[in-house]
Amino acid sequence: SPLSRAIRDLERDLGVTLFVRTTRRVALTPAAELLLERSRRALAEIDGAVADVRRHNKREVVGIGCGPFSRTVATRIAETASIELPGLCVRLEEEVTPDSLRRVRARELAAAIVMETPSAARGHRVRIDALRDEPLLAALPVSHRFAAEGQIPVGAFAAERVLLPREPPGQVFNAWLRTMFRAHGFELERTTQTMSAPWDRRMLPVATGEAVCVVVAEWTTEWGPGLVAVPFEPTLTFPTDLASSWPPTEGVEALVRAACRVRDAEAWLTQRPARSQLPGD
Repeated sequence: SPLSRAIRDLERDLGVTLFVRTTRRVALTPAAELLLERSRRALAEIDGAVADVRRHNKREVVGIGCGPFSRTVATRIAETASIELPGLCVRLEEEVTPDSLRRVRARELAAAIVMETPSAARGHRVRIDALRDEPLLAALPVSHRFAAEGQIPVGAFAAERVLLPREPPGQVFNAWLRTMFRAHGFELERTTQTMSAPWDRRMLPVATGEAVCVVVAEWTTEWGPGLVAVPFEPTLTFPTDLASSWPPTEGVEALVRAACRVRDAEAWLTQRPARSQLPGD
């Protein structure tokens, strides 16, 4: 039979007898028993290796939305989460806050760094964690009288022509910015909007002396020599939260843990306490 021929071929290749055959039974020789035991262990090791490879390939891919002011923060969170959960693959997507909240609720994004938004947890059915009070800077041309002063009074900035992101993408941010200056007793009476991308980091109207602008530190790495950034007096901050899908997956939980750990370790909250809100709160 084919089986008998295969056994004889194997015995010939190994140079040993594997079976003792009688008219009543077939028994394994000691050599065959050794081969069987070692072969079982080898097959088990192969099966385990195959299972490990399959688990490795089943990486959870999650998206984090981030606004124009928060890509560096999102990158830090993604790096930390990937260390905590090695099978996690994180992609960053730039979105404005209203779109990010909508996409987190729809589970198109696992999480997003958004502007502090009242009632966001209940209204969008997401988890909200206070994340960072981002220090704001004033972008000025090098020729500006406050460029060498190290800071600019809020009132002096408000009196300038202020460059704002183009609407409608920048509408929510612009409304927030006007409200913040109003809370300090000033109105942004002279404004202009970017003519290219809603947020254009090149700050061309600022570099030419036509306007000033509110920025964050990460933007300054892309500037040419015609711009400087100075802090406000008093300090102004841009409050951001982490919105995450609810209920969470394992990947979402890893993102939230990573965000809170980095937030606390690097003291990202300077104006607000650390707090979490769930949809039912």
